Amino acid sequence: MAVLFLYPIVILKKKKNTRYFFLFDRYELGGAQRVHVDILQSIKEQNKQVYFTRFSRNMLLKDEFYAIPHTTCNDIHLWCDNLIFRIFSVHYFAFYINRHQDAQVFSSNSTFFYDMLPFLSRHIKKTELLHNFTYGKKGMEFFGLGNYNYLNMRLCVDYATAQNIKNQYQQYGVPATYENRIRVIEPGVNIPSTNNKEIALPLNLFYAGRGGPQKRIHLLNKVAELCIEEQLPVKFNFAGTVDDELSETVKQHSNLYGQVDKSKMIELYKQAHAIVMTSAFEGFPMLVKEGMAYGCIPLVTALEGNKTHLADNENSILITEITDEDLLVKQCLHKIKYMAANMGETKRLSVNAYNYAKQHFDRNNFIKSYRDFLLQPFSAQN
Repeated sequence: MAVLFLYPIVILKKKKNTRYFFLFDRYELGGAQRVHVDILQSIKEQNKQVYFTRFSRNMLLKDEFYAIPHTTCNDIHLWCDNLIFRIFSVHYFAFYINRHQDAQVFSSNSTFFYDMLPFLSRHIKKTELLHNFTYGKKGMEFFGLGNYNYLNMRLCVDYATAQNIKNQYQQYGVPATYENRIRVIEPGVNIPSTNNKEIALPLNLFYAGRGGPQKRIHLLNKVAELCIEEQLPVKFNFAGTVDDELSETVKQHSNLYGQVDKSKMIELYKQAHAIVMTSAFEGFPMLVKEGMAYGCIPLVTALEGNKTHLADNENSILITEITDEDLLVKQCLHKIKYMAANMGETKRLSVNAYNYAKQHFDRNNFIKSYRDFLLQPFSAQN
């Protein structure tokens, strides 16, 4: 019924002079969204359509998305959130995209994309970008697993996520040939030409981003409470949407910046001595990459994604306990005390973090890799 109703409408809709269609989740502030902006910038001279398929809780990156040259942005979350609308919208957008020769559909964090996949023509290049693997939490990797035969490429932001996808394929009996469609392109950041960070007490400990089960802000809050209780020479700084997950004690003794723009983030990175994260799972966070570019020491859980680039006591301080939350808090507190009591070592780690970022996280390499990928001619796979 949807086909009979929608097909005449789609035919009447004017085709766009483009072959690039991007489906992203939101334009709110976040590390993944900054990656999406850079992907679009990699082909800024190409005409492209961008669709945001989920509700954005803030508009801090909206102007940045909408200002990218030759880009038409559309917020269609109302057509995706409502189940009745979604049934028709999936067919509508699939049929519309199918009318474009040599089209590419690129998506990240959008379940709407997976619903569209069965209805997209074989001549359409279909690419998914994964930012992490959620380890049994039924995240995006399971949507991709259910549609692996439709996807021409599954891109990952880090090698740990790529390996987890391969392991998942083996677990669920996916033919080994599909592993050839998994590729890693690591995001990059802008690297200052010099690092002049002053290491002095009190140490500024920084977290920015969202809350939620993945980030386990309640553990970071507990660490902060213990630091306050013991009157350690440290100051916690928070940016993003985490205030509701912090206790009144922590709020009173910390700097709370809320949602900040890019220029303010750079200022906070320059002031911070360490990025502190107690996450349950990650790919390799943009917060860590950006912080290292400004000489911030990653003080983070020793997740496989983090260990892709971080080595304990070389360019970071790793919290080895991940599942026992009480022990994790104790370890994190101990390592903060060590940093505050050993300023020479803290300075060394800061310099090493910056030097590593300069060698490995150059944004220009990321832009070039994505440009080459998106401009590459496509031929339908079997």
